[in-house]
Amino acid sequence: MDDDSNRDTNSDIDPGMDGDIESRQGRFLQRTLADLQYGCHVTIVAFGDSITAGYAVRRGFPSFWKEMLQQKYPDARIEMINSGVSGDTTIDGLSRVDWSVLSYEPDLVTINFGINDCVMGIGLEEFEANFVEIVRRIRAGPDSEILLLSSQPLETPPYDRLILDYYQTIERVAKEMDVGFVDVYRAWMDRLRQGTPLGSMIIAGMDHPNEEGYKVIAEELMKFT
Repeated sequence: MDDDSNRDTNSDIDPGMDGDIESRQGRFLQRTLADLQYGCHVTIVAFGDSITAGYAVRRGFPSFWKEMLQQKYPDARIEMINSGVSGDTTIDGLSRVDWSVLSYEPDLVTINFGINDCVMGIGLEEFEANFVEIVRRIRAGPDSEILLLSSQPLETPPYDRLILDYYQTIERVAKEMDVGFVDVYRAWMDRLRQGTPLGSMIIAGMDHPNEEGYKVIAEELMKFT
């Protein structure tokens, strides 16, 4: 987290920079946006499962997002830490939040779990409770700003239907905890309705994004930043 004493961390974001902050959900990231605009050091932790880790690709969404952020805020010193672990559920995430997230004292944390919880049969009540506790632990520690992410549509039945309940749970937790919700699922569905084939964004037979799919996630994150 930035220790720059020359900047008031509670100062207003410049409303003239890149349009209306509120329209881009920027209210959830006021401190992080200020740090980026003033060229400060910003630490971001991407916390989650294989969708965050970037399974079977060279570059996942944290890599593309950092590149997009650096282009938009060339003076900022951005440290992007990928704390995604393939196969993790919210149970695993809760068990490692201290060393995977809190130890870095990040300015911003993205949290992305759900698919493995669905596949492993972790119930929605436990899934929600774990998500809430992860958010609470982060707030009780470095008080980082937080974005919760859903994930892409799945091809494999019955998980293509079951996963939607988990995505809705993530959105509900975001509303209840007053943190940002990045609706990755909706973004992908918008592209499908516009004629983009699912196969152009996903690794065939693996229910994971390819690099084009990860760019979609990064573009959605940019709407907040």
